[in-house]
Amino acid sequence: MSERWWRRATLATVAGATLTATSFCLNAGAATAEAHSSSAQAPLPTLPALPALPSPSLTVSLPPVKPPKVTLPPIKPPTLKPTPVPSATASARPATPPATVPPTSGKPPPVGVSAPPGIDGPMVSPGSALALIAGDPGADLYPQPPVDAAVTPQARQVAALSDVQHRIQYLENILARTRDDLTRVQRGPDPVLQLLTSLTAGGDAEASLFAVADSSEVVDTPTGRAVALSGAITSGQTELVRRRTEEARLRQEISRRVRTVPAVAAPARTVAPVGESRLGRPLSGRLTSKFGTRLDPYYHVWQLHPGVDLAAPIGTPILAVADGRVSRAGWYGGYGNYTCIDHGRADGQRLSTCYGHQSKLMVSPGQRVRAGQVIGLVGSTGASTGPHLHFEVRLGGRPVDPLPWI
Repeated sequence: MSERWWRRATLATVAGATLTATSFCLNAGAATAEAHSSSAQAPLPTLPALPALPSPSLTVSLPPVKPPKVTLPPIKPPTLKPTPVPSATASARPATPPATVPPTSGKPPPVGVSAPPGIDGPMVSPGSALALIAGDPGADLYPQPPVDAAVTPQARQVAALSDVQHRIQYLENILARTRDDLTRVQRGPDPVLQLLTSLTAGGDAEASLFAVADSSEVVDTPTGRAVALSGAITSGQTELVRRRTEEARLRQEISRRVRTVPAVAAPARTVAPVGESRLGRPLSGRLTSKFGTRLDPYYHVWQLHPGVDLAAPIGTPILAVADGRVSRAGWYGGYGNYTCIDHGRADGQRLSTCYGHQSKLMVSPGQRVRAGQVIGLVGSTGASTGPHLHFEVRLGGRPVDPLPWI
C-alpha cells in the first residue's frame, strides 16, 4: 500500500513540475515577442540629406560608322543567239571556204570577223562600205600590202603619187556627199531657195547661189545651208582640179623613168624584156578599166584602182610576167583569190606584180616561177562584177600604172 502511494505521489510531483516549466517557457516567449513587436513599432532615426550630385555635361560625339561597301559582280544576262534570218544579200553570199584550201569560187570570209588561217583580209560588204566611207572618205576598202620605206628619190616620188591619189579619192567622196546634201536642201519648201533655184536653172546654180547671198545671210535656214554647201562644193572642186594636175605630172615622170630602165633584176639576176616592154603580158584580154581613182563599180564609192582590169572568160590561164618568187597566194579581201610575185629590184625599188579575182590559184607562197608560167585561172572572186583579171605593178609595195610596164 505504501509503495503504491509513493508511486502516485512521485508521478504527481513530476507532472506538476513539467506544467510549471512549460508555463514559464510560454511566458518568456510571449515577452520576447512583445519586446520585438515594440521595437519594430519604434520610429527609425532620420538621416541627414545628402547634396544633389551635378549631372555630367560632357558631350561625346562618336564618328559615324560607315557600313562596309560590298561590290557585287555584275550579273551577265545569258547570251542568246538570234536565229539567222535569210536576206537577199545573205542568200547570194556563198559559205566561207575551208581554212586549209584556198578559195576557188568567189567565197569571201565572213564580214567583220577575223579571217581563218591562210586567208587574209575579211571582205567589206557593200552595205558597210557606205558607213566606212562616211566616217573616213579616204579609207581603203581593199587591203593594201605593206610598203617599203621611201629612202630614194624614186621611192619618194611614188609615195607622193599614192598620197595625191588618196587625197583625190577623199575629195571625190566628200563632193559626192555634199552634192547629195545640196540636192535634198534644194527640194525643201523654202520659197526663197526655190526662187533662186528657178532663176539659176540652166546655169551654174551652185556658183549663182553663192554669189547672190552675203555672208550675213548665211543662217540656219534652207537658203543659208544651200549657200554654205555651194561654197564647199566650189572650194572642193578647185582643189580637185589642182590635185588631178599634180597626179598627171607625177605619173608622167614615173612612166618616163620606167622606160629608161635597162632590165629588170630578178632572183635569176636578169629578165629579158618582152619586145620593148619591161614585163610580159599576163593574158591577151581587153582593157576595161585603167589605173587611178574611180567610182568603184562594186561598192559605188570612190576608190583608188591600183591596177588595170583585163576582161577574159572564166578559166583563162594567167601567166607570170617575169621570173620571180611568189610572196602571196590566197584570199585577200575584195581582191578575192590574189597572187603577188616579187621580181627583184627595178628603178631602185622592189618590183612586184599582183593578180586578183582568180577562180583558181596554181602556185603557193615561196614558190619560184618562170616568165610565162601559168600561175592561176581568171575568175570573178571578191569584189568583182564579172570575169576579168585585176593586174597590178608595185614599186616598193606602192601601186603604179601597169601599162608602161607591159
